[in-house]
Amino acid sequence: MLFKTLGIALIIGGFGGFGLNGARRFERRVEELKNMRLALGFLEKEITCTYTPLSRALNRTAVFSEKPISLLFQESAGLLQAGEGITAGEAWRQGLEKLVRDSSLNAADLQLLNSVAAQLGMSDAAEQKKVFNLLQEELKLQEEKAREELKSGRKLWAYGGFIMGAVVVLLLI
Repeated sequence: MLFKTLGIALIIGGFGGFGLNGARRFERRVEELKNMRLALGFLEKEITCTYTPLSRALNRTAVFSEKPISLLFQESAGLLQAGEGITAGEAWRQGLEKLVRDSSLNAADLQLLNSVAAQLGMSDAAEQKKVFNLLQEELKLQEEKAREELKSGRKLWAYGGFIMGAVVVLLLI
């Protein structure tokens, strides 16, 4: 009887933990979108106000921003500083690939960030400012959508995990 009770607790706890982890992804996405927006604002100021070279501006932004967002800027800056003849857009895309592995951003968020790669470092500071301002506005909209999804998604995943655990236990009994 003790093993049966322990098994039931482990099954429900395992599914519940899985559900709670899924619910945390919604919270992390909102936080990461906010951090990305702030980091891009910092990068924009580095480029347009202090006229910092792009590789150094990306490096400073990596120091300013929190993980996992800083991975994008670290990778991009490292590739540009290595001097391997890589363009800023290619470095940005490779940084995004590294970010994908560790972040909770969804495909739409990453597509939005990828859209800036073609313009990055290809124009003067005034044009860069326009690109970054537009990107920050679009990220703000994504953040608002993520907040709305957070309300319903968090409950669904959290409760759903425990309910699935209970259903599995009932099916096994």
